[in-house]
Amino acid sequence: MVRAFSLQFDDKSKLEAQLSLNGSPPSRRTTVVRSAVGSVAPVLQPRIRYTVGAPAAQHPQQAPRHYEPQLERLRVDPSLRSQALPAPLLAYTPMGMRSFISAGEGGPAVIFESGLGDGKEIWGNIFNEVSALTRVFAYDRAGYGGSDPSDLPRDGLQVVHELRALLQAEEIKPPYILVGHSLGGTFVKLFARMHPGEVAGVVLVDARHSEFDKRCKQQGVHRLLYQPPQLLFALSSRATRAELAASALTMRQARRAGPFPSIPLIVLSQGKATSNWPERLGKVWNASQRNLAKMSKLGRMRVCEDSGHNIHQERPEMVTTAILSVLAAARYAKAKAKR
Repeated sequence: MVRAFSLQFDDKSKLEAQLSLNGSPPSRRTTVVRSAVGSVAPVLQPRIRYTVGAPAAQHPQQAPRHYEPQLERLRVDPSLRSQALPAPLLAYTPMGMRSFISAGEGGPAVIFESGLGDGKEIWGNIFNEVSALTRVFAYDRAGYGGSDPSDLPRDGLQVVHELRALLQAEEIKPPYILVGHSLGGTFVKLFARMHPGEVAGVVLVDARHSEFDKRCKQQGVHRLLYQPPQLLFALSSRATRAELAASALTMRQARRAGPFPSIPLIVLSQGKATSNWPERLGKVWNASQRNLAKMSKLGRMRVCEDSGHNIHQERPEMVTTAILSVLAAARYAKAKAKR
């Protein structure tokens, strides 16, 4: 059974969705390069519940004095999951050509950031459902899929810079809801810390805390358990090896960036594999995931008990539910700010 969870706010919540984007976007130039292939399997429709403080009682014949925005009850059509992804497009940026898919209308736009070694298609089980409710965008980083390779460093600062340039080229304006898996989660955390006014919410999908390795070392966890040897990635693509080589720098950048904004945040953490890990490693992981949720006073954590690292593939309905929760909270915040 799919478990529902919610973000709760009362009428005194003080949330602001800040809108800002420095500089004027370059002209948009996109080209269809190929049609999407394949389809994704259907799954159960997630149940979503949102809770808002009860409105004050009023006389039956008395009109309300003030408009009170309510959290939307967002629903998804499970049949959308079996549909093919949109045709990929190409965007021309100062850092080279980037391949992406985009669909839907409305805002805030949901931006997907894939994990190490994965491209945009990895979000196929979620993309179409969310696109029925707002604009969604997934892309290939440099060297992946249909995107040009790059000789520039592949650390977090560079990835964030290139993503912002791509969004500007496609005229996708902030604020954004950022969804990142694994290393992609570190990239979106860095984005939110560097550009807090451009982010309305974040969903982290089994992302690693920037101090996880340090905590493992302090607890005496064997290094091979939290830092696999790079030899395992010798047969990986050039882009994967470059991002892996820069991952330590990316973690340092995440630690040194500014504070995480006070925005809706949901941290999804695997539960199936961690139950079989050595005790000290499991404790460090669980504690670090709780600390991720504490980055924002609006943060929540959800353990996906029957999923491994790839929650977006093993339990995509939980990721969809998290995204819709954050989307509803971001829209509620915007409505409250306009009062």
